[in-house]
Amino acid sequence: MEQALIIVGQGIAGSILSLRLEERGIPFKLYDDPSHSKSSRIAAGLSNPVVLKRQKWVQAAELFLPEAQKAYPLWAGQLQKSFYHPINLEHIFHNEAEANDWLINSDKPHLKKHLGKHIKEALSNIISPYGRGKLEGVFWVDTDSFIKARREDLLNKGLLISKTWTADLMDKHPNSSIIYCNGHLARQTHPMLANAFSPTKGEVMIIKAEKLPEDRILHAGVFTLPLGDKRFKIGATYNHKDLSENTSEDGLSYLKAKLESFYQGPYEVLEQFAAVRPNIKDRKPLMGRLSEHEWLFNGMGSRGVLMAPYLSQHFLNHLLSGDALQAQWDLNRFTSA
Repeated sequence: MEQALIIVGQGIAGSILSLRLEERGIPFKLYDDPSHSKSSRIAAGLSNPVVLKRQKWVQAAELFLPEAQKAYPLWAGQLQKSFYHPINLEHIFHNEAEANDWLINSDKPHLKKHLGKHIKEALSNIISPYGRGKLEGVFWVDTDSFIKARREDLLNKGLLISKTWTADLMDKHPNSSIIYCNGHLARQTHPMLANAFSPTKGEVMIIKAEKLPEDRILHAGVFTLPLGDKRFKIGATYNHKDLSENTSEDGLSYLKAKLESFYQGPYEVLEQFAAVRPNIKDRKPLMGRLSEHEWLFNGMGSRGVLMAPYLSQHFLNHLLSGDALQAQWDLNRFTSA
């Protein structure tokens, strides 16, 4: 029987969209070559509704966060994998003005639910002379574990085709709609979208650090994400010029310098990873119709874990029921004359 829908790409966007289709009983197949793009697999997976650098609310996070908080525990149970982790996050203030701004902003709508107390107590091996701000309501998703668990689930159900999607495959699915969830590679598969993207290379390192706290994430230019057994993911870099997925000495040096600016203890670098994020120029998601049989669900950048559970429903309501897309997320903002 010919499948009605084809998903291209099994990163965060493709994995979540496939789960949503399964929830609705809509038949599909998913094509994925995991060697093509690793951005979802190495992502921090933080679900954070606040831009910490500017202490600003992420636009529409009041829609994104409740859906994300509901969806991931449900999927973790369904996939029988522990990848959803509520956690404390403490932002290290760089100066007194930043600490004062935190107190002022904590009274603003939306932010007052998340900008918690100003912690002034010292933390062993951590440089924080101006204290730290506690961010409430944060969780992280082990994206590599999530994607691998969904991949195994799809394989067991015969829904995953582990190969690269190419244009000639459309002849094998003449009655199907193709949904591209292929990250920054959409610039190649659909050159008309190239101008919409502002891809950035990100590098992270995995370290072993005996003196870093494992009960919280620390943030000060980079984050310290505890992985267990005194292992931490440290990231990330942002490079707009080098769009390879190769690690670099410059990237490693940057991560070390940022970490050492607030952490005084010993550590050992275990691994380093690099990938390209599918960022969009206006920092908003990109979705909608590309042609008669082609669609796009893409462009969530570093906030895919936060955004995708809600946006997948919004996109499918448009695709399947004809509900209007919000203009701020519609790809027509880049393709219309």
